[in-house]
Amino acid sequence: MIEPGPFWMLTVLLGIGTFLIRFSFLGLLGGRSLPASFRLYLRYVGVAVFPALFTPLLLWPAATGGETDPIRLIAADGAAVEIGHVEFMPDGDGARIDVHLDSRDFSDEFLSMRPFRCLSRPERMWCHLAYPYAIENRVTLQDLADLEYRLLFLWRPYDKVGVDAWNGLYFKLAPSADGGLDGTLHEADFNILAVPPEAGVQRPVRHEDLSRAEPGQYGFERIEIR
Repeated sequence: MIEPGPFWMLTVLLGIGTFLIRFSFLGLLGGRSLPASFRLYLRYVGVAVFPALFTPLLLWPAATGGETDPIRLIAADGAAVEIGHVEFMPDGDGARIDVHLDSRDFSDEFLSMRPFRCLSRPERMWCHLAYPYAIENRVTLQDLADLEYRLLFLWRPYDKVGVDAWNGLYFKLAPSADGGLDGTLHEADFNILAVPPEAGVQRPVRHEDLSRAEPGQYGFERIEIR
């Protein structure tokens, strides 16, 4: 915590500086006519302010209170496919999350009367299932479920026209020793998501209902975020 003396000194200096900046325009130039070229440049001040506010969040997220980490699917042979990124924004004992699955490896597909974004694999297609109900988008080291719900997939064989909610793929996340997150692949039945969850239930897919996927069965075996 800052001491009272330096705090009030800094407050006074900032107040004086703010006053002088405004006085330079309002006091010294308030009664004068500005050149037309100068007035033209002033029109672009508002346009420049907004990029100046959000550009640091994109270029230096860690320095502005958030951290952006890539999301990669890892195959059995160790090959990695980056599918997007997640931004962690500090929030008390946890963090708010903003997930973007924006890899060019995704293709747009229309399956079972709804749009999906899918990854093509040699034997089957992986289609991202956007969770359709409200969640807090907040995680802690002890509770990563909201992030897990942003990374739901359905696998689809190429000889089938649509997708089957029975073919759910769920990554159970856990913190790793290097500060990242690792997720093991599990099979899940997403038919439960066909109807809204009961009042007070935000996560109808429970960990105890998952089955660990057999190694090599689905092409990708785990997910990493770091």
